[in-house]
Amino acid sequence: MADQEIQIHETILLKEITVEFNPEACPHKMEAGTNEITVVYDERDGSAWRSKGEYQYGTFGAKIKCPDGDTTGLCFTFDLSSTTPVESEPIHSISFYFLGDNKNTILTSANITGNEDNGEQKHELGFDCSQGFHDYEMKWCRDFIEWSVDGKVVRRNERQEGVEFPKKPMCLSGSVWDASMVKDGDWAGDYDGGDEPYVCVWKDVRVPLLTEVAVVEAQVEEDPEDEESVKVDFRSFF
Repeated sequence: MADQEIQIHETILLKEITVEFNPEACPHKMEAGTNEITVVYDERDGSAWRSKGEYQYGTFGAKIKCPDGDTTGLCFTFDLSSTTPVESEPIHSISFYFLGDNKNTILTSANITGNEDNGEQKHELGFDCSQGFHDYEMKWCRDFIEWSVDGKVVRRNERQEGVEFPKKPMCLSGSVWDASMVKDGDWAGDYDGGDEPYVCVWKDVRVPLLTEVAVVEAQVEEDPEDEESVKVDFRSFF
């Protein structure tokens, strides 16, 4: 059992991604020696990327540098999320949220939509997340979840009897979006945009070697010029 537990946490570099919307704002170079994904937020809006595969348990990580400047109102994410083929099914997610109004803190979350408790906790980083790359990691097991920053565990959640716990296969993803409307601006502040463009970079993204369970096909938009058809409402996660 111990050997199996070790094996599910072996990782490899993520080699392919799907860009969910606004591909011009999400250049990526997944070749060996580069392994960078960039999302630019400006007047074109932001973007979101995800792994092509879904995974059930394992360790996920990346070196991340958040944007410089006044990022109030924006949210930068690194998270796991299940897909929902049936609209009424709950979404399972495990997340790091960088909230633009305070670059010295990070928010962690383990959430199943529909639950009253969204599982959020805020943590002091001890540094400004826009001043260089730092390593962020999520370790997801059947019985616990750990969030780590630069190798130090900042939070551990253990499964409790009778309490829902994330267990659905999930994609790894990242995004930059305007979160001004979440909790009427109390979550990340109100976006001003005076320092556009904002550039967020994920480097050396790691996924489990052995726990991929499915490949999620990208949805083809009929009209890529129609903004309403390609935007994702991230507020549905809160």
